[in-house]
Amino acid sequence: MRLRHIEVFHAVYLTGSASGAARALNVSQPTVSKVLKHAEDQLGFDLFERTSGRLIPTEKGILLFEEMEPVFDRFLELKKFTTALASQRTGRLRFASTPAFGLEIVPIALTKFSQQNPDITIEIETLHANEVIKALRANQVDIGLVFDAPKIPGILAKSMGKTGFVCVAPLDISLPSGDRIPLASLEKYPLVTLNDKSVLGRVLNNKLSDTFAGSIDSRFVVETYHLAKRLVKYGAGIAIIDEITAFSGDVSGLQFKAIEPRIDVDISVVTRLNEAMPGHNMQFVNALAESIFRFTSKLN
Repeated sequence: MRLRHIEVFHAVYLTGSASGAARALNVSQPTVSKVLKHAEDQLGFDLFERTSGRLIPTEKGILLFEEMEPVFDRFLELKKFTTALASQRTGRLRFASTPAFGLEIVPIALTKFSQQNPDITIEIETLHANEVIKALRANQVDIGLVFDAPKIPGILAKSMGKTGFVCVAPLDISLPSGDRIPLASLEKYPLVTLNDKSVLGRVLNNKLSDTFAGSIDSRFVVETYHLAKRLVKYGAGIAIIDEITAFSGDVSGLQFKAIEPRIDVDISVVTRLNEAMPGHNMQFVNALAESIFRFTSKLN
């Protein structure tokens, strides 16, 4: 398949029609239909079934799309890179972090870095920790920021500090007295918990299961602590979340209590092992370290 075939096939697959693909690619519908037919003729099989004006992927079309998706992503990366070259930018920074860092720590670091490096193109993604590692290994990002980085061959993890968990609750819920409250004392409350897709979710759920001596009676199971915090704010229950999420952004209408015993969580910058880091990437890591230090220092 030619590159134009891939681009048209991808657009038709996502939009479900030649007209939708034409709008996405800013070309005419006959052009899309012609390129798609040429691709199918060259492949020797149909990519779509024509049904009531819709284009439904065939089984082979679905398999081809799954195989082609990484190629198309790389093609988009190349287009971004050539655009940066055309605009006379001197370099680029490809960075991904888990959602918890997205409200304060990362924006502060990125803003400072950008002000010092106006000619650097910055690409940012928000992913779960395992997705950050996967993107690093696939050379889709160059630097990641995660909690408790797993030990993965080819990945270098550098600790930037530690954080812990706190209980967050609406102001009208009465929590146990004292600055620190035992984890076991929270079993009777309506809980908003994180699913096991993230490192923090797995760490905390294992601790809760051990403490409660059984299954966790969650009212809500969510994917990010940002959503957990918002649910708590509107009275859905209480949550045990990381300190970074807890004290980033809006904290009005909420109360916080430290957890006893403390559960430490490492904050790690991850990069590819044995790969030379450009000077501007190292400068960004330093900006991250400063932003993390300033934020976590306020919590102590």
